[in-house]
Amino acid sequence: MKFLNPNSTKKAVAYYRHSAEDKQENSVPIQREHAQLFAAKFNIQIIHEESDEGVSGLTANRPGFQSLLNNWVLNPDAPHFDFILVYDVSRWGRFQNQNEAAHYEHQCEQNDKKVIYISRGFPREGQEMTESIITPMERWMAAQYSRQLSEKVWYGCIRVSKDGYSAGGTASYGMARLLLDEMKKPIGILKKGQHKLISNQRVTFTPLNDETTQTVKDIFQLFLREWKTPQDIAEILNERGILSANGKQWSRDKVLRILGNEVYTGSRVYNKTWSRLKQKQVENPRSEWVITPNAFPAVVDPKMFWEAQERLYWLMPSRWKKGICSINKAKRLVEQEIKELFTEKGLSEDDIEKEIKKIPITYSVSFQQENVPYRCFVVKEEMRNYKDVFAVSIALNKAEPIDRIFLIPSDEFNGSNFMVFSEADEGFVKYQIDNNKVHENILSLIHK
Repeated sequence: MKFLNPNSTKKAVAYYRHSAEDKQENSVPIQREHAQLFAAKFNIQIIHEESDEGVSGLTANRPGFQSLLNNWVLNPDAPHFDFILVYDVSRWGRFQNQNEAAHYEHQCEQNDKKVIYISRGFPREGQEMTESIITPMERWMAAQYSRQLSEKVWYGCIRVSKDGYSAGGTASYGMARLLLDEMKKPIGILKKGQHKLISNQRVTFTPLNDETTQTVKDIFQLFLREWKTPQDIAEILNERGILSANGKQWSRDKVLRILGNEVYTGSRVYNKTWSRLKQKQVENPRSEWVITPNAFPAVVDPKMFWEAQERLYWLMPSRWKKGICSINKAKRLVEQEIKELFTEKGLSEDDIEKEIKKIPITYSVSFQQENVPYRCFVVKEEMRNYKDVFAVSIALNKAEPIDRIFLIPSDEFNGSNFMVFSEADEGFVKYQIDNNKVHENILSLIHK
């Protein structure tokens, strides 16, 4: 072993890590015992130890790990040492990007500190190629363990949420976390920082029925019945001396969060965002949310809540402008596909432009009403000259805005030239076009 001279004593700093999801055999005391036995076997003196107890290895943002790097590896004034002893690759970290794990190990090597994984021992001469293959594979396995565990936890949370119970997190303003026993009977309100003690207990939400709950009701009342704007409501609450959830004054954005929080209808809402494995949080489209209606007592009547959503849509330019942008994007995609279709049929550019203008196409942004998606399609009077209308449904918050496509008989539109239907209506299945038959239906329209 080229790293050791039998006539000299090498020095090392040991690093240990154990997180809540790891098995007990990976505990810090056990890792320390392995390190000491390894050091004694190879005549190595451990001059310092760093550890992270109960800390995830997904990132390098760990107190012990940062101290190891900054105070010992990168610090020119630190006492001399030769090795960094780590039980195995997973203790170094379960970085989702394997290059990140390699980066920190490379930093150590640049400063003449060799990372030694105790479970594998010292690399033998002539086996450098083998080491270069095994280490990346073990890094991948360490990362994969976290991904698999995260998936299991996520599916568990989904199942609990579908049953209407809390899968973690804090209660919304005006609400409280209610602990239920094994028979799902109430035990009591959980205070901030308190958690269930038995695995088969459950936590749900319930209105506090205090000043905060009344404030939520007042916000909806002021918005819908007195036609106050969110900014007006914030000023009214501040004049009354009512504090917001963080103990500070109300603002327009805080009022908007109350008005848009579906929890107040008694619905358990989960998976609105994705932020697993320390990755950047992103918002999920509503189609991926887990919504369980009537999971607990409502603060606001669901009809009142959806009435507020309708008014917010038209009150806030950012919302309806987003809908307009999605429709325009969908129009460009549809027109491009039609142009490609007509080009294949041998039509000239001028003829294509004329034919596109003739096709009766209408667009609608799908909206929610009491947890049911609806579409409202509007036709121009000249579209009634066609037997059928090509109707494109738009979904917000998606990279691909086209949600569903329908072929609706023109005589289905009433005297006001519009038609509203939900996914629960007969027309939804009756008029929806299979993706494989879209081109066929477009061609049929231009011949009618």
